[in-house]
Amino acid sequence: MDKSWMHSDRRLKAYEFGVEAFLNFAVENLLTTTHIRCPCVKCVNLKLFGVGIIRDHVYFNGIDQSYKNWTFHGEPWEATTNASRNVEEDDGHSRYSFVSEEIDMDDNDFGDFGSDPYEFANVIGDGDQPVYPGCRKYTKLSALVKCTLVVDQPV
Repeated sequence: MDKSWMHSDRRLKAYEFGVEAFLNFAVENLLTTTHIRCPCVKCVNLKLFGVGIIRDHVYFNGIDQSYKNWTFHGEPWEATTNASRNVEEDDGHSRYSFVSEEIDMDDNDFGDFGSDPYEFANVIGDGDQPVYPGCRKYTKLSALVKCTLVVDQPV
């Protein structure tokens, strides 16, 4: 699929045709067509919207030009390997096990959320709650991250 339009001026027809081709590709290749990830520079595939809103976002904000392999929109994932590490599956280890090795983690560090699937969702959802009632600037998660960054700074 031609992705050269991503680097075009947003006022050109080539960009317009590219956006439409991208949206058609996404709708054809995904299981659900009601909401898809928005690849604009502000949403960076983190937010889900309908096609019309995504079209507006990509026109007004531009598309995230680092999004080269459209895996969130139905394009097959292309495995790449790092020259310094082999990230392919090896001896039954996860292809990303080097991450937990690098930061000294083991399976017990991930916590035990039991068999209730909603328990994990509640923990994740709690991070979106305000730090205190009426607080609009920080969520519990953003405050925790900000505190962690302050603690980790060299003195």
